Amino acid sequence: MQNASFDSHSVMLRRNVFLVILAAVVLLFTGRLFQLQIVQGSQYRLQADAQGIKKMTIQPVRGAVYDRNGYVIVASEGSHSLYVTPNTFDWKSKQLIAKVVGIDTAEITRLIDRYKVNPYTPVRILRDIDDTTWAKLNEFYYLFGGTELENESKRFYNHAVRASHILGYVKEIDQDELDQSSYYVPGDMIGKTGIEKVFETFLRGTKGFEFVAVNNRGQRIEQFNDGKSDQPPSNGFDLYLGLDAELQAYAEYLMKANNYTGAVVAIEPSTGEILAMVSAPDYDLNVFNGVTRTEDYRKIADHPDKPLNNRATFGVYPPGSTWKPLMVIAGLEEGLIRPTSTISCPGAFVYGGRPWKCHGSHGTVNARRAIQASCNVFFYKLALKMGIDAYHKWGSKFYFGRRLGVDVPEGGTRLPSRQYYDDAFGKDKWPKGVLVNLGIGQGELALNPLQLTAYCAAIANNGVWIKPHFLSKAKIKKLGKVQYMAEESEDLGINPEYLKIVQKGMFDVVNLPGGTARHVRLPDINVAGKTGTAQNPHGTDHSWFISYAPYEEPKIAMCVLVENRGFGGTHAAPLSKKLINFYLNRVATDGFVPFKEREDLPTQVDLSDETIAQK
Repeated sequence: MQNASFDSHSVMLRRNVFLVILAAVVLLFTGRLFQLQIVQGSQYRLQADAQGIKKMTIQPVRGAVYDRNGYVIVASEGSHSLYVTPNTFDWKSKQLIAKVVGIDTAEITRLIDRYKVNPYTPVRILRDIDDTTWAKLNEFYYLFGGTELENESKRFYNHAVRASHILGYVKEIDQDELDQSSYYVPGDMIGKTGIEKVFETFLRGTKGFEFVAVNNRGQRIEQFNDGKSDQPPSNGFDLYLGLDAELQAYAEYLMKANNYTGAVVAIEPSTGEILAMVSAPDYDLNVFNGVTRTEDYRKIADHPDKPLNNRATFGVYPPGSTWKPLMVIAGLEEGLIRPTSTISCPGAFVYGGRPWKCHGSHGTVNARRAIQASCNVFFYKLALKMGIDAYHKWGSKFYFGRRLGVDVPEGGTRLPSRQYYDDAFGKDKWPKGVLVNLGIGQGELALNPLQLTAYCAAIANNGVWIKPHFLSKAKIKKLGKVQYMAEESEDLGINPEYLKIVQKGMFDVVNLPGGTARHVRLPDINVAGKTGTAQNPHGTDHSWFISYAPYEEPKIAMCVLVENRGFGGTHAAPLSKKLINFYLNRVATDGFVPFKEREDLPTQVDLSDETIAQK
């Protein structure tokens, strides 16, 4: 009996020990599960997500650009891109991708290495993929581990107007640009020239991010967290320019039809808005849109006429007789001549032991008549009276010799000063005739067409100089607001009586017998202008014409430069006549088809502020 009782007690003891051990094990596992799921759950969940979630960059849509009449001149259209995530990329599929897209496998490796920020961030290795290749990539996509096929955008241009030197182009960012901004990563696109460059931060927008669940091959299978973790992009601002795209297109057409090299710039005098800016020859922006073939780029870059160079803002030339109205203003303001002052022009002026020729024997001329007939002798003598300091002072007043700060890239110009000549030749060792030459816009004076247009616009605007600009207003899409461009202006303080003498002289150039541009008079529009023929040491003279119209209430000021063609009245002035007539009357000649007669143009948009804000 004792043995039976002992055995029963022993069994109970073992069972209790087992239950305690079991309870301890269960408690241990429960505690561990609580630690893993509750205490450290978020940490492990993030680690798990990091292996199954991919962060994709969503590129914003770059802002569109409109002209003053609502025509779209550049916007964005669909484009295809291939992304690779380095840490999940199936290198075995590299050969198949290379075969589909038509590049070498080594090039794929190079592109991945070039654009890789870190192993987990997708990098774009191919952009602007054509539709045929895109279809093939989609067909074999299941074989490409660690890749993404994305629909993005590229620039679309209104084919009726080129405006290549205004708009500029967008290309892949380079290392120097990467070093200057933390916003970009290798492979991003950035404005390289023109409006695209100057307003890059307005146009580019802000990137967004999308989180997607991926399979063990790194390929997207579904949206993560129903998109709640995504950050949508903010598309770029739309820009509204003062540009008249139709006037721009007509100017481009005329320059090309006449096989002219040179520039045309037109400004609205009362606002400073640039209505047109043509540099001829120009180039097709589509060559730089998307993938650019080397041979296509070289054809443009190596062309002897340098189409990449914007002659309107980077070309420098002596202005010739277009400078003479400024000389009259300076002479009157400095008290060197009076409105009634006259000189005698026998056809030449002897100075420094040599004759300085005129265009003819003009007899007795005052300031107004000197502008009308472009009498060199009048301005030779006036320049000698004026001296270099007053000359430089009044040239500076009209912003010559410096960059204007216009909203496209521009180069420097030269307005000679006393210091300039002292540095060049030595103090008191200047060549004889320096001032004589400067008086008629020759010699070391070197300006660009944009500066001459702004100067002409200031004369038309009764002595108020307004900084030329393209941007009129911008639409901030996220806020639905329109932001206006602030105009920068300066009253040059010119005596209205003196200014009127210059304005009447320029009126006489076109409208009275004896004027150097009498042949470009318009029957229903009073045009004021000044011809210029600038000596060119490298060949035939350059042809200039500055003008504004209507004379009574100016709406357009213009400068036309035709390189190496001779007299300003023969080549530049007739071009200006056609463009002014077109802008004010919408009458085109020479076979140009106005926009209203074309069916292949983008639809115009309503430019009222309320409509813009809602778009």
